[in-house]
Amino acid sequence: MIVPNEVAKRIGLSAVFLFSYLAVGVAGETAPGSAKGNTSMIDQETVQLMSRLDTLDERSRIKLVSQVDDQRNQLLNILVKYIDTSPSTNVRAAAIYIIGRHRLSEAAPELIQHIDFDAGEAPRSGSLPLWGRFPAAEALITIGLPSVAPAIELLASDANELRRDLATKVIRYVEGYDVSKFILDRAFSAETGANRKARLAEAVARLERLPRN
Repeated sequence: MIVPNEVAKRIGLSAVFLFSYLAVGVAGETAPGSAKGNTSMIDQETVQLMSRLDTLDERSRIKLVSQVDDQRNQLLNILVKYIDTSPSTNVRAAAIYIIGRHRLSEAAPELIQHIDFDAGEAPRSGSLPLWGRFPAAEALITIGLPSVAPAIELLASDANELRRDLATKVIRYVEGYDVSKFILDRAFSAETGANRKARLAEAVARLERLPRN
């Protein structure tokens, strides 16, 4: 998994390029609910909307800003559909990457469900990859604090070793070691269910095996 300091070194693509890539599809795949090649240029529309703000009264400004929010929600809904339905590993990984890059925090519970989605090893080339083997875990780290609660819930309820390992790393790299330890200790103390409590205790031990710095 690519941790935050490595993410900062990677060469990125613009959101509009990746969105166009998704909308056109890979190997002829079309966008969910759209015709082939029908690309939504959300970034351009947003710029056009914002350029009109100085010419509007307050009520019109509020309405205009709400349109931007609507576009953000539309983007999120489309990306989630790709994650859930696309047969292409690259398309799913790109959708996850965009969610993380733009910190679409409402998708954190969805990303947790796909935390162990394996995008495969990056090709050996001169460029650094946009995402590592587990892009959902990376996206959750990029999103930050909204990812912590879903990660704790996974640790309390999920027995899968890989998913638990990735969720522990999400908390660790979002909060830092000391705060992560405090959060997991508090979750353990507050839990009353025997199985969930045992899983949280194991999560604390798992955290303690990670680097502290």
